[in-house]
Amino acid sequence: MAAVVNVNVPKGWAELSQEQLRFLLTAMAAVNLGNKNVGYRSQEDYAAQTAAQVQTLCFFKWSGLTVVCPYNSGYLVRSGDMEFMLSAETVAAALTNLSWIEELPPEPVRLDTVDGADAIPADISSGLTFDAWLACETLWQRYQISPDDTLLRQMASILYGKPSIKPDAPETLGIFYWWAGVKNLVSEMFPNFFKKVGVDNDAASPTYDDMRRNIDAQIRALTKGDITKERDILSLDAIRALTELDAQAREYDELQRRYPSKQ
Repeated sequence: MAAVVNVNVPKGWAELSQEQLRFLLTAMAAVNLGNKNVGYRSQEDYAAQTAAQVQTLCFFKWSGLTVVCPYNSGYLVRSGDMEFMLSAETVAAALTNLSWIEELPPEPVRLDTVDGADAIPADISSGLTFDAWLACETLWQRYQISPDDTLLRQMASILYGKPSIKPDAPETLGIFYWWAGVKNLVSEMFPNFFKKVGVDNDAASPTYDDMRRNIDAQIRALTKGDITKERDILSLDAIRALTELDAQAREYDELQRRYPSKQ
C-alpha cells in the first residue's frame, strides 16, 4: 500500500510566518550566492534554475519532510517514523504550489526585527514621514538604476529606525521584497498619483535630475508653492501626504477631461 502523507505549505507571501519568511530570504541569498559563478545558457535559465532550487529547499523545510538522501532521480524522505520515496516528478508537481515565490509580493511583508531594531508597520500605515518616504523612494529608484546592497541597507536604517543598522544578506534582501510590496500596495491605494509619476516599461530609467525634479514637484504640490510650509509637509505621515497627492492628481484628471487642452 502506497504511503499517503498530507503536507501544507504557505500559498503566498501573506501566509508566511516570521520564521518562514526568514528561511525563504536565507534560501534565496544562499542560492544566489552559490549560483553566482555557475554558467547558465541564459538569464531565463538562471532564473528558472535558481527558483527551482529555492522552492525545493522551502518545500522540504515547510512540509516537515526530512530528506534522508537523494535516490535515483528522486529522494528518500522521512515523515515521522515512516520512510518512502519521492520521485522527481512528484517533487516537481509539489513545487507548483510554491510558484508564488518567483513573483514580487502583492502586499508588504517584512521581518519584524533586524539587528535588534523593530520595523515600522509593514504597510507603512504609521511611523514613516513624507520626508522618510521620499528618501526611501530615492534610494529605491537608485537601486533600480544600479543595484547596490548599500542602498538597501540605507533604506533599512530608515525603516527600522536604526542609523547604524547592520543587516545580513538575507535581511538586506528582505528590504528589497518589503519595498516591492509597498510599491504594489500604494499603486493600488493611490492609482491617480502613481499613474502620473510611473514610467512605462519602454521608457528610460529616471536620471538623478529626474528624481530631484520629481521630489521638488511633489513638495510644491503639497505646499502650494509656500516654502514656509515645507517643513510641516515633510513631517506629515507618508500615507497622509500620498492621499493628498492622489486627490490632486484625480482633480487634475477631471479638469483635463472637462477642459481638454487644444493642440
